This record gives sequence, C-alpha cells and structure tokens, in this order.
Amino acid sequence: MKIGTVALLSTLGMALTSMSVWALTPPAGKTAPSTPTTVASVTARPGGAGGGAGAGGGSLLGGLLGSTTSTSGATFSSGSTLVLEGRLGHPTLDATRDSETFLMLDVRAAADELASTPAPVNLSIVIDRSRSMEGQRLENALAAARGMIRRLRDGDTVSVVTYNTDTSVVVPATVLDARSREDVLFSLRGVQAQGHTCISCGIETGLATMGQRPGVARMLLLSDGEANAGIRDVPGFQRLAQQARERDVGISSIGVDVDYNERVMFAVAQSSNGRHYFVESPAGLPQIFDEELDSLVRTVANRAEVELDLAPGVQMLEVLDRSFTRDGDRVFVPFGAFAQGDAKTLLMRVRVPRGQAGDQPIARVRMRYEDLTRARPGDCEGELVATLTERADDVSPLDPLVESRVARSETSAALVRANELFSEGDVAAARRTLDSSRGRIRSRRTAARSKASASDKTRLDADFERQLNTLDDADQGFEAVEAEPAPATSRQGKAQVRSNAGALDELGL
Repeated sequence: MKIGTVALLSTLGMALTSMSVWALTPPAGKTAPSTPTTVASVTARPGGAGGGAGAGGGSLLGGLLGSTTSTSGATFSSGSTLVLEGRLGHPTLDATRDSETFLMLDVRAAADELASTPAPVNLSIVIDRSRSMEGQRLENALAAARGMIRRLRDGDTVSVVTYNTDTSVVVPATVLDARSREDVLFSLRGVQAQGHTCISCGIETGLATMGQRPGVARMLLLSDGEANAGIRDVPGFQRLAQQARERDVGISSIGVDVDYNERVMFAVAQSSNGRHYFVESPAGLPQIFDEELDSLVRTVANRAEVELDLAPGVQMLEVLDRSFTRDGDRVFVPFGAFAQGDAKTLLMRVRVPRGQAGDQPIARVRMRYEDLTRARPGDCEGELVATLTERADDVSPLDPLVESRVARSETSAALVRANELFSEGDVAAARRTLDSSRGRIRSRRTAARSKASASDKTRLDADFERQLNTLDDADQGFEAVEAEPAPATSRQGKAQVRSNAGALDELGL
C-alpha cells in the first residue's frame, strides 16, 4: 500500500453554457482544439501517473473488459486495454423543467494485460538539497534514487537534478546500459545540502533535462520544505505542472517529514496527472520509489485523453476532482498514463434543458490513447442519453453507484475543510465538520442501498465503510492532540493533518 497521498485544495466549480451547435458528424471526425481554455477543478487526488490512479481507485461501473458491450443509453461500456464506462446520475428526467444531474466516467486499465514490448521509461529524479535536507534526509533520498536506477532496464533514460536556490544537473539524460549505469551511480556521490528552496527551479530544470523521448515520461519531485524562492503560489505551480502535462510528463511529488507545503506539492502532482506522497520518515522513501518504478514498468496505456461533446442546451456546471480544458461545447480531460489495473474517474455536474418527452442526448464521449499492449493507437467511445418524461412519478432517483461516487467527493471535501480548520487552531470546528460529514455519508449509504441491485450492494457497502472509517480515523487523530497547548503547530498535530489527508488517495477519486 502506498505510504500516503496528501491533498489540501478547494473544489473549483464552473458554470459554463454550451454555446455551439452539437456537431453533426460523429466524434471520430473531431480534432482537439489548438488553444483550449484550461480550468483546474479539483477536490482531492488524482491521479495517476497519474491523478487518481492506483489500485485503490476501483471501478464503479462494473469494469467488463474486452470488446464494446454497449455504446449508447444511460450507461455504456466500451474498450479493451482501457475500458471507458459512462453513467448518468438520473436516467429519466422531468421534461417540464430544467434538471441537474451527474455524468460519471470510469476508466480502467486491463488487469491481465501487459505491453508485449514494454515502453522505454524517461525518468527525471529531482531532489531538494536545501539546508533542511542535510543529513539523513538527503542520504536516504540519494539511496532511494540509486536503488531505482539499479532496477531500471537497459534502454531506459534517467536524469538527476538537485536544487536549492539554484539547480544542478547531476546526471544529464542518460540511456542506461551496463557501463552508463555505473557512471550514473558514481555521479550521485558528493551531493551536499545547503541554501534555500526553489522547487519551481527544480521542476523547470528537470523538464529541460529530460527532453522529449519516446515512451513513458515521469518526474519524481522530492522536497521537505516551503518554496521560498522562485514560484511560491499554488496557481503558479499549477501552470508549471500543466506545462509538464502538455509534454506528457506526470510529476509524482514526495513530501518528506511534516513541514513541506502539501498544497503546493499536491497541486504539482494533480495538475500533471501524477501522484502525491507523504512520508513522515525518510526511511520510507525506498518504498515510494519502488512503487513508482512498478507503476512505470507495468504501464499499458499512455497519453489517454477523454473528449466529451455536450449536446445542444446541456450545460457543464462543475467538474470535480480533475483538471480539464474546454473549447466551446467540448470538454477535454487528460488522464495520462495507466499502469496495469489502474482506474481513474471523472464526475461532472450538468444542467439538462426541459423538452419534449423522449430521448434527450447528453454527451458523446470518446477516449484516445496509446495502446502499449498492441503497439497502436487506442480508441473507444459511447453516447449518454437520458429519457425525458412528463410523469413526475417516473423521474429517476440518483443512481446508487453515482451516489457512492458523489459521496466520495463530499468525504474528500470534508477532510480538506477539517484539516484547514485544524491548521487554523479550531480543533472543535474541525471535529464538527467530520461529524456532520459522517451523518451525511450514512444517509447517502442508506439511500444508495435502498436502490441498488443485490450484486451492487456489496461494493457499495465496502465503499461507504471505507469513507466512514477514514472520517473516524481523522476524528480520533484530532481528538488525540486536542488537549495539547498548540495542537496545530505540534509535530504530532502536523503529522496528523498529513496522515488524514493522505487517506484521500484511498478514496479512489
């Protein structure tokens, strides 16, 4: 299991009207916009190499692997190496008034397929060498880097950058073989910690050094402190991470100990389709490096992107938990790379216009990616269509599987808010937030179970139980330090905030 991920971001919603006429040609005839508007709408991780990737992000829609099973209706499932599944929150809506519902996508990589010829890896290791890293922290970081380099395959490319106020290219981009590997390992000797922390300097130099090469690109970014030079604000880091994403580089950020800025480090990971890790002790770094390497060598799809073409009159109100770009009535959501068994989700809130009873198209959905298992482009698509009715009794309640996914976003938001309140010193308010969320999640669980099929109830129970356990653990952690004179600034208090936030990754957003 992952050491932990951490997220402390607020959800950003956008109410956007679909102004353009819905394309008359099928999505296969479309190309991505050259200059889309970028919007970061996030709650908590991501994923993978991304944003929400990882074994913890289970499929909500069944995950049938193989050929297309259904491509139109209130649900669809399409694909093979990557399975794209779509579902509407309310299959049947009121024809007499505008309605709001959810559009949910679940993308899962095949659990039993590996690339016939594994794609080469282009890895950049970017290590903080500011004064706070002096001693065991830096030694452990370099030891973890050496271990990863030893396990990379011949033909993979590695570069190593260290940063404080400035940057140093310790290892330029080097293709590994028996001889070059030893040269790279030797170059890691003698790195010393000093100076301040320019995280953005490290990222920029890391990107420039790794260049653009075939295969799967990943940056490992390690820091133990605040950015006190270069870019310092979250929006600035989001823009920098977007540049990495546009170059198909996922940045996995690793926060060491309890004094790093989790908002900055998470923003970098989320906006680039990477992962964020919290490791309280530097001794845990090798495990994180091992997990990242395992993800890289098991990559089955790369450069995955979903395009949603909204039907005329359908308005996007909000995208939760994931960055996206928009061009008129089309929404583009980058998902990045998928390792074997990875799953990532998208939850969008939409407004559907009133209309005549009958079928109401909501969106055409298409996903394109590099299929590394078949060494060819991958493509799958489907269409989501609601039914409008004039009979109020026929309007659907919220789909139980969508309700479970909505609840996860609410649980995530509650943890983020509770952590904020705790960090501000209001422990009582933080615990009230958690308690209120537990009540809401229990209500959603009851509602979801009452509508679910027998086959779905086990999965729903496990999902809601995981959410409640996460909230319980957070509350117990706050309670344990509540009596301290300054709980928010104590080491135990800081560690608890990061531990609570680290559990967000396990929610599978």
